[in-house]
Amino acid sequence: MEKDVVIKIVDRHELDGDTDGLETTLIGKFEGDRDNYILSYTEDGELEGCNVRLKVENGECITMTRSGLFETELIIERGERHNCSYSTPAGILMLGVFASRVESDMDENGGELQFDYTLDLGAGVVSENYLVITVSEA
Repeated sequence: MEKDVVIKIVDRHELDGDTDGLETTLIGKFEGDRDNYILSYTEDGELEGCNVRLKVENGECITMTRSGLFETELIIERGERHNCSYSTPAGILMLGVFASRVESDMDENGGELQFDYTLDLGAGVVSENYLVITVSEA
């Protein structure tokens, strides 16, 4: 059963020794159970209007799909590297995605999803990313 939820996203990323981040709270949808669920929401800010879908499988593999102006699909799976398509204003990039941590403590009443991953282009790491997504009933 799909239901409305409050989604708080805390995003921190490191690029060339500089750390930056943002925090946002959105209304979205939750559907599924403890280990297999989908979170969906519409972006605001610079990605306003893009729809995001986070599909979590077995509590440890996340497929993030963004549709709209900047289409992206990232597969974030602990201990695995995936080549993924990432759309930017300058064009589409093929990036490597490697997750060092994926932790999910979620149920139909809410919870938390945390994951750490790197993005690489060619032989170098582009950024290190740390996300905490907290879900609560709307």
